[in-house]
Amino acid sequence: MEEWTSEIFKPNVMKWFLVRYIYQIISGEGTYHAQFDEQLRLMMATGANEVLKKAEEMAEGFQPPFKNCKGEVVTWKFMCIADLHEIQMPGDGAEVTSILHEPNDVPAFLDTLEQRKAFVQQHINYQKELIETA
Repeated sequence: MEEWTSEIFKPNVMKWFLVRYIYQIISGEGTYHAQFDEQLRLMMATGANEVLKKAEEMAEGFQPPFKNCKGEVVTWKFMCIADLHEIQMPGDGAEVTSILHEPNDVPAFLDTLEQRKAFVQQHINYQKELIETA
């Protein structure tokens, strides 16, 4: 009978989950343009209920408050867990998430992609230069 039991249903088998947190960033008295931070984090648990509970318990500890250059306290107010997905074990080339885009302005979308591509290449070249000059 054991050969018919899937790994998914075995108790205490740890699985990987991708958790999407949403925070509101609050600076000082909050008299500024609203900012929200979306964070994707990897977590391990035996199932969706366990990882949701774990994610909510850990949510407050990820972003400790600090003072900005104006001396205002900056805090991340936890809003919600927006998504939760079981994923394959992380490894080289493992898919973490996939986002489907249907842009209204395709040329603008493609231009943004080219800008991102250029930025990544520029960052890689900069890091290479730092290593070579060290």
